[in-house]
Order: sequence, then structure tokens, then C-alpha cells
Amino acid sequence: MRLASPGWGGRLPLSGPALPEGYPSSKMPRVPEHAVVSRLSDRSGLAVKRQSAEYLSDSVIVIKMRSAGVCGTDLAILAGTRPGQAEVLGHEGVGIVLYAPEDCGVSKGARVIVNPVHRKHPRTVIGHSRDGVFRELFCLDAADAVEGSHLVLCPMGCSLEDTELVLAEPLASVLYSLELLREKCGAASLLIRGSGTVGILAAKLWPILTGSFAILVSKSEAHARWLRESTRWPANVRICCGTTPASAIGECSAGSGFNAAILCCSRESAPEGLCWLLDVVQDGATIDLMAGFPAAYREARLGSADLDGVRWNNICGISGSPPTAVVDRSSGKSLYLIGHRGTGERHILQAIELLSRRVISMADIPHRLFTLEQLPGAVNQMLSTKTRHHTNWVKAIVDFSQTDGGESNGGC
Repeated sequence: MRLASPGWGGRLPLSGPALPEGYPSSKMPRVPEHAVVSRLSDRSGLAVKRQSAEYLSDSVIVIKMRSAGVCGTDLAILAGTRPGQAEVLGHEGVGIVLYAPEDCGVSKGARVIVNPVHRKHPRTVIGHSRDGVFRELFCLDAADAVEGSHLVLCPMGCSLEDTELVLAEPLASVLYSLELLREKCGAASLLIRGSGTVGILAAKLWPILTGSFAILVSKSEAHARWLRESTRWPANVRICCGTTPASAIGECSAGSGFNAAILCCSRESAPEGLCWLLDVVQDGATIDLMAGFPAAYREARLGSADLDGVRWNNICGISGSPPTAVVDRSSGKSLYLIGHRGTGERHILQAIELLSRRVISMADIPHRLFTLEQLPGAVNQMLSTKTRHHTNWVKAIVDFSQTDGGESNGGC
């Protein structure tokens, strides 16, 4: 797949999908000078740069970005705990098509959601292995966009704001996870280790979908307390911290124990989080590994199980494998591991439907809106050991229509 070079994109009028002045009458799209947020030369942070105008092949789709979300994966790549070759990060995005070749599935004026993982070549990921959406304009090869199912059309009549719609891709990933868990565990009580966007969405959706308890385990009592107060929660969700005794965690499940669990903490915390879950879940439980592990990492308690490989067993909703059976050598429990990579179009459309009905909304996630120019500073704050524990938001969102930025929710 050929994304346009790290310069594609452009500064466009921030209202309406009209092509910018200066586009030639031919089919060759001209991408004007525009702002791009790219990685520093030492790969440790981000900086705003200007990309020169250029003409691109008429096989390229040109998208004017309207909103983009910062994911934990973006932070992990910048922190060096996860590999990533992209100079421009960002894989959660919403935009308006400014130019598209014929017969590519999208047309000028369409609002689209970026689906980052290539469904046929899942190692190709927008914002990871290829340049991403932290830019005013995003371009990608039309044939590859079709083959990889990289763009999902927003349904006609959808009234969601662009900053709300940016939640569709992470919500779709959660829906995929819960789908796999329900296939194996039914309506069991769910234990979630990790309190970022994914963990919060999973905790709020599970009771709605199953009627069962969900327990969200945060990193500290202070953070757990803040989460309890910063957003609304269903009656059968509890927020605990990682130091809570296992016996107390078990009481939160209404005495039924935990047969389903999700690990969705940071990559550096994943080994500790997995061992914690192994201690708490019941014999026969299924653990969904949404958190990544280094490729060479092996957990001694699980023998030779390829933890990172488990996430490749289900790809974009179109291919799947049975759960991986393991035995915890410490406790003797027989357990199952599942995971997935990417999402399908059906998951994203389901996410849009839930957002449109306000079953889940952006108000459920403590968040803050930033301009593209403010993004590097926001990311630095989220990465810094001095400031990251004092941020009063979980989700950072780039609103390309903003000029001053800084709006927030969740009591921030």
C-alpha cells in the first residue's frame, strides 16, 4: 500500500467539503501546503511541521481530517515500548472525502471513518507501519483502501459530531472483544484490568449487553476514585484498584466469580496485569488479551504460550481461530486465551449505531479537545512521569475545527 509521502495533506478551509482553490480541472489532485504532526528525529515526541503543496496520482483518495483520537498505542510507540515505523502517528480518524477516483467505494463529500488495520495484510496498520491521521489532510491509495477496507462510510443521516464519531473505531474494537467473550463465556461477570478508553467502554457496555456485573480495575485508589466521580456508570459496574484483595474483588461479582476477563492495560504493565488476572479468575475462565506483549515475552506460569500471537487468532472480523487453551502452572487452573487484531466494517457500523442512540457517548469518556497545534504538548504531558498522573482526561481528541482548543468533560 502506498500512502502519500509524509508530506501529503493540506491546510484547507475548515468548513464544508469543497475542493480547495487551485485544484486543476484534470483528475490529478493537488494537495496544498498543510500542517502535519510528525515524530521528532529522536522519535521521543511530536512536532508540528508544514508540508509543501504537491500533485498526487489520480489513484489517490484525499481526505480532509475533521477529528482524530490519541490512543494508548500512539503513546506506547513514542515511549519506545511498542515498535512503529510511521513518522505520522494516529489511527483513529474521521474525515470528509475531497477527491476520490471512480469506483473506489467513496466519493467527494462523503464522511468516512478510518479503519486502520488492513484486513488482508494485518501487519499493515495506518499510524503504525504506515503514516497516520495526525495531519490536516490524509491520503491513501484507492486500490489499497478498497482491498484493506480502510474506509467506512458514515451512514446517511447520522447526526453525530465529528468529535463524537472519532470514538467509533475504539468502540468497534471493544465490541469485537465482547463478541468473542460472549461466544465463549455467555453472560458471565466480567473483570477488566486497565482503565483507559477501552477499559471504560468495556465496563459500560458489558452490563448493557449481558445484564451481568463488570468490575473495572484501575492502577491506584486515587485514580479509581477519580474515575468513579468523573463519569456516569451503570448500577452493576464497580471500580476497584489493583491493590484490592482478590476476595473483595470476588464479592463484587455477586458471588458468581469471574469467568471472563479483559487485559487492556499498557504494554509495560501487561505482564503484571496478566498475573493479577490469573490469580483472580476462576478455573475455566477466558481472558481476552487486548494489551500487547513483546514478541519474545513468555509468562512462566503459562509455559510456552505465545501471548502476542494470541491476538492474531482473529483478524478484522473475517477470520478466526478457537481460543488457546493453557494451564496456569501456579494454580493449576485451566484457562482460555483469546484476542483480536483490527475490526470489521460491521463492528464500526454497530459502534456508530450505539453512539447515535446514545447508548454510549463521548460524555462516558473523560476527554479533552485539542487543536492540531496543541497535540504535541498534550502528548508530552501524557507521556511525562511528572505530569501524566495529574492529567484530568483519559482521551485526547484533535478537533480540526478548533482554533483555541482545551474543551473538556468529566469535571476537568
